[in-house]
Amino acid sequence: MMPMPVFGERAIYMENEKAIVIADVHVGIEFEYMLRGVNIGVQTDKLIERCRKLIMKKNAEKLIVIGDLKHTIVAEGGNEIRKMERKEVAKFIKSLNEICEIWVIKGNHDAMLRSKYAKIFSSKGIKIGEVSLIHGHCWADDEIMDASLIIAGHIHPFVRLMAKVGYSYIKECWVKGKCKKKEFTKKYKNGNYKMDFIIMPAFNPLCGGTAVNRERVDEAIMKIFDIRNATAYLLNGINIGVIKNLM
Repeated sequence: MMPMPVFGERAIYMENEKAIVIADVHVGIEFEYMLRGVNIGVQTDKLIERCRKLIMKKNAEKLIVIGDLKHTIVAEGGNEIRKMERKEVAKFIKSLNEICEIWVIKGNHDAMLRSKYAKIFSSKGIKIGEVSLIHGHCWADDEIMDASLIIAGHIHPFVRLMAKVGYSYIKECWVKGKCKKKEFTKKYKNGNYKMDFIIMPAFNPLCGGTAVNRERVDEAIMKIFDIRNATAYLLNGINIGVIKNLM
């Protein structure tokens, strides 16, 4: 059985693996807000509780984070910020490891991520049966691209729409589509260019994102995803149409 989004929850459930998949948790992003003068309080407990409810609801045995578990990039932030974030990341992993396995595929924010309570994989991705998982900021290994479905995160997709009265508003979304044959076969000689892709919404609602119907997305592996001709789904699962037609 292919993985299914848990609509309303910013997560995917892989029934064959009894695994919950999430992307872009960005533990510690609130410390960046604090540096900008916006105090929203530490959000780690809320993130843990959301994951815990998902795990219990699905009786999952595994939580797979496909990149950007943590927020601060090594070169950014002061020592104190990094110290506080490390504490919150450790809390997140250890708390959830009490009820299930934790797997993390590294994202571009996870360079120095270490934990004895989680299995940590390269940013090149992993393959489970016919499903591949990757963060999305770099190219995948060749074997990862020989699957029926690839699931990514990284860009925190949303659509920017115009209201009748003239102002714009945004809606976070899922993106599901096909790969561009020409771009795919240029990079990968032995993969499956007919594979579907899903780009997940960010698990942490405090993240910014990319207006996929207004901005060009062509970073690394995203170049081979035909995002313009893909379909956007709201967080609740409603199909709002082909992305290139959304204005």
